[in-house]
Amino acid sequence: MMETLEYQFVKEIIPTEIEEKSILNIVTRDVNTHTHGFHKYPAKFIPHIPKWAIGKYLNGNKDKNILDPFCGSGTTLVEGVLAGYNVIGVDIDPLSVMISKVKTTRVDEAELKKISVWLVNEIKAKKKGTFKPDCETIEHWFTKDAIKKLSAIRTLINQIPEKFGDSKKVKDIQDLLLICFSSIIRRVSNADNESQKTYVSHTKVKEPVEVNELFFTQLDFFVDRAINFSSVTNSRTKNKIIHSSSATLLSKKLKEVQIDLAVTSPPYIKAIDYIYNQMVELFWIGDLFQMQTQAQQNEKKIQYIGNKQISKVEFIDYTPYNTILHIDKLDEKLQQVYDTDRKNGHKHSYVTFKYFVEMEKHFAEMSKCLRSGTHYVMVVGDSNVSDIFIDTADFLIDIAQRNGFRITNKWGYKIKNRFMRFDRKGRGGIIEIDWVLDFEKR
Repeated sequence: MMETLEYQFVKEIIPTEIEEKSILNIVTRDVNTHTHGFHKYPAKFIPHIPKWAIGKYLNGNKDKNILDPFCGSGTTLVEGVLAGYNVIGVDIDPLSVMISKVKTTRVDEAELKKISVWLVNEIKAKKKGTFKPDCETIEHWFTKDAIKKLSAIRTLINQIPEKFGDSKKVKDIQDLLLICFSSIIRRVSNADNESQKTYVSHTKVKEPVEVNELFFTQLDFFVDRAINFSSVTNSRTKNKIIHSSSATLLSKKLKEVQIDLAVTSPPYIKAIDYIYNQMVELFWIGDLFQMQTQAQQNEKKIQYIGNKQISKVEFIDYTPYNTILHIDKLDEKLQQVYDTDRKNGHKHSYVTFKYFVEMEKHFAEMSKCLRSGTHYVMVVGDSNVSDIFIDTADFLIDIAQRNGFRITNKWGYKIKNRFMRFDRKGRGGIIEIDWVLDFEKR
């Protein structure tokens, strides 16, 4: 159990120097500035953390590269570009990769306005769409009116290269419009807006938002923010977003690239099923990633770190007594989960074990990517697995230290929203504090 905490209140800007084990309560008016608010994404960390790390370790020298090996929706990358640095993001989730790309890519203002006007006029002309989601239960998730209108919008966005050419600037705008389209799908569906899992509630009946009205509003927001982002960022900065696992092949993907700072927040144990969370969106844009059907989505899940969706075949031979991580307290925790949870202890112990194995692979890869003296700032929360408290942050420190890193500081901040609107009871426990682990490559 976590002891009573004393918070240090901080307004907007985190001080450069922070006393070890301090807990900050960061008071901020808005975390959705610039392109940060383009797409809802579960468990985002606040932009204040990468902003703090950039200010502390890069000293205003713009000829630097920032890496986020679990880039998610691109919080670190957006802050890096805003500060004038080159950014590299890596994520195994293809929708995350696309969101990050869109949020960090400068667009041609004139071309964006021209295409946006055309799109609005075509939608208002009520032309019939030809795009159909590969989902037999689509009418469970959406009304017939919503299906008709979403199909029309997606069909029109598909036509943009044909209408305006297939140049990079047009493709960048098409991607932006696809993410804009994706950002409205949950709200126009029958799926509950407040839950992590995608389901239609029968106790809290939802009235979906009208598709075209919401899309026009969101399009205005995207256009304004994209133009502003392009005006306040340096055209010489580069963004590179890689669809890949950060536990394998990372060093090969980043071969000959000098990384000057890494900032990330990895997945948490049993916390978020990102694919399940994005299921209705994937019905409409998953064809871009071979993830439109639920069967395709389920196949992809096994590649995600921290994922609890595993088959019995995978862990049937596992016991924490014959599989040792050589971190005494962690090995004991795995055994406690295994022994005390009669219903799910076998599976949950294995999921937790697998998480730390994958994170060890990740630190080994990062050790190859970073030169001596480079800082790696990681945000992570502790978890409860089968009512057993897992000191995730401290265990990751142990793993990092045996893979070429030293811990220079550990401090925390109070979580206020995380864009989840629900607690993690039953999915790793309720997290109150995110820990900031400041590593230095030895």
